Amino acid sequence: MLVMAGRRKKHHIDYTDKRTRREILIRQRRGIWTPEQVSNLAKLFRLRPRMKLLDCGCGLGYAMRTWGPYVMPGGKLTGLDPVPELLKKARRNLGRDGLGKASEFVPGDIRNMPFDNSTFDITIAHVVFCHLAEQERALDEMIRVTKPGGCVAVFDNAISGGPQGAWANIHEPSVERELFDLEMGLRALEGLRRLGHGDFRVGCYLPSWMEARGLRDVDVRCNEKVRWVAPPYRSPAQRTTLRNTRERMRDFKPGQMADRKYYRQLRAGGASEASILRVRRKVKRDQTKFNEALKNRTAAFSWSGQFWCIWGFRPGSGQKTRPQGRKT
Repeated sequence: MLVMAGRRKKHHIDYTDKRTRREILIRQRRGIWTPEQVSNLAKLFRLRPRMKLLDCGCGLGYAMRTWGPYVMPGGKLTGLDPVPELLKKARRNLGRDGLGKASEFVPGDIRNMPFDNSTFDITIAHVVFCHLAEQERALDEMIRVTKPGGCVAVFDNAISGGPQGAWANIHEPSVERELFDLEMGLRALEGLRRLGHGDFRVGCYLPSWMEARGLRDVDVRCNEKVRWVAPPYRSPAQRTTLRNTRERMRDFKPGQMADRKYYRQLRAGGASEASILRVRRKVKRDQTKFNEALKNRTAAFSWSGQFWCIWGFRPGSGQKTRPQGRKT
C-alpha cells in the first residue's frame, strides 16, 4: 500500500504481480486479511492520524506497512525485531511504501522491550506469539509499553489440530484416516509446546489473557478468506493460487529439514514410531498424487486458515467505550 503527500490511498495488493506472489508464498501474511477487513480493523483499533504504532517482532514490516497509513499524517511507526537483517529489509519495504521518514527500527525482543512505559498508542504483534515459549510475558510487555486508552492487538493462529479447514480431490478420506490425521495434528501441536517452540493454539487463549489483565472492550475477529481452486481455473484468484501452490510444491521434498522438525514434534507429543512411519508414507504418497494432479490440471482443493485477531484497550482516562466511526 502506497502513501503519498500525507494522504491515504486505498489498500490494494496486485496478486498478479510476480514479486507480490513470491512475497505471499514466502511470508503468507498479505493473503490473510482482505482489504475490507484491514480497513475495518483500523476502525476497531481506533486508529487516527498522529498516533504512535509499534510493530512487535516486525519481521519484514507487514503490520507497519498495512496499518501504518491509518495513523498518517503525523504518525510514528516503530518496528522491533531481534534479527538485524529483517530490520534492514523492513526499512527498505517501508521506504518503498512512502513510509520511510515516519519509521524507525529497533533491535530487541518482545519479551523484554527497550521502551519506556506508556509509549505507544497501539502495539501490534503479527504471527509472533505462536513462536514464543513465554507468551504471557510478551503480552505483559505489550500492555506495559501501551498508553492508557491505547490498543493492544495480537494476530495469530488458533489451530486446533487436524485438517478441518482443508479438502483436496486427490483422496477420499475415511473416518479412520480423519481420526488419525486429527490425532497427529494434536500431537504435533503438543510436541511443539513441550519443545519450547511456542503454541499454535495461542489465539484461543488470548481473549481470556487480555480480560484477566484488565484490558477493556476485548474483541476477536477471524480471517474470512477461503482458497477454492478447481478446473478450469477461470478466475484470476484461482489462477494465482494455483501458481503459488505449484511453486510451493516444487520447493517441498519429503525428508528435508522441515519434515524432520515435524517428526521431532510428533515424538515430543507422544506419537509412536509406528504412527510416525505411517505419517511418512502418507505424506510421500499424497504429495506424489497431488503433484500429478497439478501437472495434469485436474487438482481441486480448498482451505482456510484458523487465524484470529484479538485486541483490547488498556484502561485509562478518556477511554471510549465504542470504536470511532460513523454513528448508526
